[in-house]
Amino acid sequence: MENQSKFKTSKDIISYLATQFPQCFSVEGEAKPLKIGIFQDIVARLDDETLFSKVRLRAALRTYTLSWRYLHCIKADQVRVDLDGNPCGVLTAEHVEHARLKLKEGKDKLKAQRIEQQKAEKVANKGQRTTKVVKSAANSSINKVSKKSKTTSGKAKDAVSIEPVDLATLHAGDQVKVNLSSKPVAAIFVANEKDNVRVKLLSGMELTVKSEYIIK
Repeated sequence: MENQSKFKTSKDIISYLATQFPQCFSVEGEAKPLKIGIFQDIVARLDDETLFSKVRLRAALRTYTLSWRYLHCIKADQVRVDLDGNPCGVLTAEHVEHARLKLKEGKDKLKAQRIEQQKAEKVANKGQRTTKVVKSAANSSINKVSKKSKTTSGKAKDAVSIEPVDLATLHAGDQVKVNLSSKPVAAIFVANEKDNVRVKLLSGMELTVKSEYIIK
């Protein structure tokens, strides 16, 4: 069909119907209850126009009639209208109740989605706070080790053989040791970060330490 490319979505089709039948369809403001069988009326009225398929028209009408804006207009004593806005019968209690349940179902679903999203955000924020605490604790430990190493006697220094590493020769994945205490800790080199070095301990935790703490 030549002009179907103009109507890629249900929204495009409804916008067109609102232009052709403004007394029946609308894209904003208060909607009007549609006549039962409006689909057949549209097909008959647009019989000579090949703008969109019947399948896409039916899908567009379903989207329109399930929208919250439309469901809000389905109330007791409201009158259905045809394509020209002429009255075509009063809404039944059954249809009003069906619309009320559909509207409630949609709002409950949205509320549940928001609750799940809030839970996910809380978990993410908690994870970020935990990471900050771990990094803070690691930095505190490194500072304590640094102070302790400055006051250690020459005999204690001789107990640990410290051989500095040429960082320029290291590649991601190389095994190194981090001199955090009197007993160096095995780690995996990750990357150089200016004056610091990022390593990954065997426990899986990543640390950023001064380059002077990296030894063979």
